[in-house]
Formats: sequence, structure tokens, C-alpha cells
Amino acid sequence: MGKFLIVTGTITYAIQGRDILRKHGYSANMEKTRHGLEHGCGYSISVKGNIEEITAILKKHGVKILDIMSL
Repeated sequence: MGKFLIVTGTITYAIQGRDILRKHGYSANMEKTRHGLEHGCGYSISVKGNIEEITAILKKHGVKILDIMSL
């Protein structure tokens, strides 16, 4: 179980993803993506946990994931 930065395509996806993960018991936060790593709007979700489970939850709810980075 690690900590990850999930890069989304829009600020809307970042907000939705954060809220969805919180409803599933994860401590998720939205943050500005670090300079040089931006895709789209430049916002990401930081979360700790099982990345396979996390991405499955987000995809099930239609959140577009552009990239995933281990922190």
C-alpha cells in the first residue's frame, strides 16, 4: 500500500474523484499537479492505498485518469 498521485484531465474529474474516494473510506486530497508533470488542467488526486482498487473505483464512476505516479 503506497501513496499515489492520480493525474486527471480536468478539475471536475479531480473534485469528483476525491469525493468518490472519500465516500469509499480513503483519505484523498485534490492538489495542483507539480510543475512539469501537468496534463490537462494540472490538478491531481493524492491518495494512499491499493492503487488497483482505487483506479477500479474511479473508472467505475467515470473519472478519467491520465497518469498515476508513486510518491
